[in-house]
Amino acid sequence: MAETLLIVFVVFVVLGMPIGVALGVGTLAAALFFPTLNPIIIPTRFVGLLSDSFLILAAPLFILAGNIAARGGVARAIIDFATVIVGRFRGGLAYVNILDSMIFGGISGSAVADVSALGTFLIPQMVRKGYDKDFATAITISTAIMAPIIPPSIVAVIYAWMADESVAAIFAGGYVPGLLVGIGMAVPTFIIARKRNYPREPAPTLAALMIPVIIMGGILIGWFTPTEAAAVAVVYALTVPPLFYRELAWKDLPGIFADSARLSGVIGLIIGLVGAFGWVLTYSKFPFRVAEAIATIAPTWWLFMVVVIVLYIFLGTFLTPSEIILVTVPVLLPGAQAIGIHPIHFGMVCVIASAVGHITPPVGLCLFVGMAISGLPMDKLLKPLLPFLAAIIVVLFLVAFVPQTVLFVPTLLGFIK
Repeated sequence: MAETLLIVFVVFVVLGMPIGVALGVGTLAAALFFPTLNPIIIPTRFVGLLSDSFLILAAPLFILAGNIAARGGVARAIIDFATVIVGRFRGGLAYVNILDSMIFGGISGSAVADVSALGTFLIPQMVRKGYDKDFATAITISTAIMAPIIPPSIVAVIYAWMADESVAAIFAGGYVPGLLVGIGMAVPTFIIARKRNYPREPAPTLAALMIPVIIMGGILIGWFTPTEAAAVAVVYALTVPPLFYRELAWKDLPGIFADSARLSGVIGLIIGLVGAFGWVLTYSKFPFRVAEAIATIAPTWWLFMVVVIVLYIFLGTFLTPSEIILVTVPVLLPGAQAIGIHPIHFGMVCVIASAVGHITPPVGLCLFVGMAISGLPMDKLLKPLLPFLAAIIVVLFLVAFVPQTVLFVPTLLGFIK
């Protein structure tokens, strides 16, 4: 039963079908070939899953808040703020790029929004200041993967829902790994900036930077749930930044809402079909069989983590992070828990490993956005990306092998015991 579902799913993915179609057809094939299953489970699980989770509503609201912030002058304010802090160092704009992504990731939760909003300003500006275009594009693409790691993270919300874990805990668990990724990015930046003698930057309203404070502050204090925090962030992004930066016109709003609805619809379709997909897998006891197989191959928790990281990086070459999380978590999480891995630690490793796919060909979304902004072909960017990709992988293994890098902050805040 599970074998039929997975074979059909993989065949459709290889043929280039959208992930939602592959999930739906795979589930339908399993239901048709095995009389014990009724095809009615597909619409039943689809509607039931989407209508029974208040938490899932946070994802489209965070998407909308990020899109409004990206077009409302927030990105330009973040660049100015970061320039004041790190612009004075050699290769200042490269460090600005790293810090910008850390801050903007705390607003949008989306790597693609990060590249689109910041890359449009930073790549041309870095080239004008004497930076190599391939370096400017590569660092902009690479630093964007901090957006799914640093809260609020759309991918982390999806994982928390799939794993039935606290969103606040997985959000809090992303701060130290996000900081470590930023430091990791700064290492090759320091070496390259010194070697190529990139320039320093002279020093240039912090209103927009209140968005991440509102999101996490409200959740920590207990004023609102993650979904309510996302709604408050949307209202704030619609009112305060436009008053300060005046870059968002009323005529821009229909396009912003349409773009947000389009992306939310794609994610909602996948989530709904994953409900039926996951139900068939669970019904056939497939996750437990996989857990037993992995336990045989990787009897220790650290070896299990290595297997998961390698698997996620491979899947990232043809699936998006949210798709990877939705498809694999129901299968892998039971094995992780059985071997003694904390679900919040496991979730953050999954989030980081899946985010690597944003910058790896052939379907890295951030890679393609960076190519579109800079006009450079993929083959010109692969070599400049390698130092940053290596830094990400090193941090990923550090986070995987040292659980306290994830669990320290949630434990300190009382989210986990």
